[in-house]
Amino acid sequence: MKKATPYIFIAPAGAIIGFFLLYPLIYSFAISFFEWDLSPTMTFVGLRNYSQILSSSEFWDSMLYTAYYILGVLPFSLLIGFLFANLLNDSTMKGIGFFRMIYFLPVVTSPIAAGMGFSFLFSTELGYVNHIISLFGGDYINWLTNPQGVIQILFNWTGIQLPRILQGPSIALFVIILMGIWQNIGYAMVVYLAGLQNIPTTYYEAAALSGANRFQMLRKITVPLLSPTTFFLLIMFSISSFQVFGPIMVMTPDGGPLNTTSVVVFRLYREAFSYYRFGYASAMAFVLFLFVIFLTAFQVKTIERTVHYE
Repeated sequence: MKKATPYIFIAPAGAIIGFFLLYPLIYSFAISFFEWDLSPTMTFVGLRNYSQILSSSEFWDSMLYTAYYILGVLPFSLLIGFLFANLLNDSTMKGIGFFRMIYFLPVVTSPIAAGMGFSFLFSTELGYVNHIISLFGGDYINWLTNPQGVIQILFNWTGIQLPRILQGPSIALFVIILMGIWQNIGYAMVVYLAGLQNIPTTYYEAAALSGANRFQMLRKITVPLLSPTTFFLLIMFSISSFQVFGPIMVMTPDGGPLNTTSVVVFRLYREAFSYYRFGYASAMAFVLFLFVIFLTAFQVKTIERTVHYE
């Protein structure tokens, strides 16, 4: 009986995990080998869904837009979060708790509510951003309906037409990237702040006695000792960026201009709930899962060797 006691206690949690996580996962993987539109009959197609996905230009376009989002959100979220953490690491600052709370608020803000707010800010006619631009004599910008790549826009004056993959995210996707950075900064700040407070002050005192300046302390002490924190945030933000959906659904519900905001998860949603291709959508979910696993393994293999755990 004593041997069975631990299993009795974990049985409710195991049942919940099995019913709400494992069963849907297994069932979704099973229907990825079928053609199914919620009708009573399911047609077995084997690996056809997977082959269609890998040969689909629309899927690779959505992967490109997802890559734009990740490359736009990741570095700036980490950098700005790191800077804010250093600014708010002074416990003697008046109102430090208030400032930390303000910077963390975007993290707990609903992506739907945040998306509605950004839609209003970047509205062509009513948005505050265009209003500020007009005060300086600029023309209104169609932020959420412009399919031009932001990098290509920077090169337009030169007359150079960049290859499509180098043109960068569309202006609409650029706005969504800004929102992603805004929501990630607070989380990165809090995690970096915890890491900074765990660095012994004796390291900085010894460095100061040796004549090191603040920049040298930052480069030789702070950044190396925060590398485990940076590595953790890199993994977490990479995974969450692959899953971005809510802001796109709110700000560009049709997939954006020329589908330039149609990232993988949004494409998956449309395949399932707009075109009723549930088998195809399930296969796409597992292809995305493999991409996330591959990216995470690649990061662990290549980046972890530069992490200083001591």
